[in-house]
Amino acid sequence: MNENVLSKQASKQASKQASKQASKQRLIGLDLFRISAALIVMLFHSAIHIGCNYGIFQPFILMGAVFMTGFFMLSGYSLYYIYEEKNLLDIKYIINFYKKRLSGIMPVYYVTAILYIIFLGRETILQNIIIAPIEILGLQSAFSSLFGYSHNGGTWFISCILLCYVFFPLIQNIVKQMEIKYKAIVFIINTAVLLYSPFIVHVFKTSWIYSNPFFRILEFMDGILLAGMFQDFKKIKFICKILFNKAVILFECVLLVIGVTILYKAGIACGDYMLYSVVCLPLFCLMLPALAYIKLGSLDNSKIIKYLSQISYCFFLAQFFVWPLIRIMEINNNVLKIVISVILCVIIAVVLNYFIEKPVKKWITG
Repeated sequence: MNENVLSKQASKQASKQASKQASKQRLIGLDLFRISAALIVMLFHSAIHIGCNYGIFQPFILMGAVFMTGFFMLSGYSLYYIYEEKNLLDIKYIINFYKKRLSGIMPVYYVTAILYIIFLGRETILQNIIIAPIEILGLQSAFSSLFGYSHNGGTWFISCILLCYVFFPLIQNIVKQMEIKYKAIVFIINTAVLLYSPFIVHVFKTSWIYSNPFFRILEFMDGILLAGMFQDFKKIKFICKILFNKAVILFECVLLVIGVTILYKAGIACGDYMLYSVVCLPLFCLMLPALAYIKLGSLDNSKIIKYLSQISYCFFLAQFFVWPLIRIMEINNNVLKIVISVILCVIIAVVLNYFIEKPVKKWITG
């Protein structure tokens, strides 16, 4: 009898812990950031691939690739928040971590890459065979000159994020053990390198660093460090009151659009997306902790927002197939072209998520 009672109590306790962990993983503000970033990158691609025009927002949209920096920072921030209480140097947790990460991105990546090579690729069979091991392992970002080859103009992102995942357990454990002052010092150095390096590229005309995994890992680390420092700063109520509110976040969004637009219209390094980090990176640093902190009432439990956030990765890869379809349709109306592009992206993303991402992930992780 006592064993039954203890068993029930243990079951309830486990259920509570699972519920607590699930609720901890839900940060609606970061979901909205992920959705917004995915949409802006998609609009950016629509402008350069099928000539969509966004009026007064065109300069900002044409530099929409700056939100890839936001993606890498968001990934680091979210992962630290989720795994903060886990010891990822424990083999059990680290295996589980890699299984979840790889099953979440690799199957859809492989399907997308294969379909692209078959239907859209212009490379020879021999070229595809030679490059296959690099693309299978996700190492294409290590070769900057492969950016324009096959699907690598888009999948460089996956290559970089894979390397970020490789180093995450080590970085996470180090950051967890650091005092706040050391986190701040490393964060300042990281950010200084990220802001200064694009000027080296600009002045000396070196190869660009947009798809360079080293700098993307630094952005990823900035996200981790922000999440680590946030746990200390959120205890200081007056800082939360000043920085972490909806009005301030809205102001930062407006400032981001205005700052990028001014730089673009001034003709400053148009197309050099990393150089625009001078505006975007500091604002992303302010936005992420604020969005992780704020509550949005009824939206906090929105299934639609949660779902759109979940399919954002598939939404990104769906674009490979949207642009050729839009060209075939020969749509001349600008608004109609934008609307149909977004709808097609969502439909393809839903298909990829439902038939590939979810079932394969469930099968691998159990």
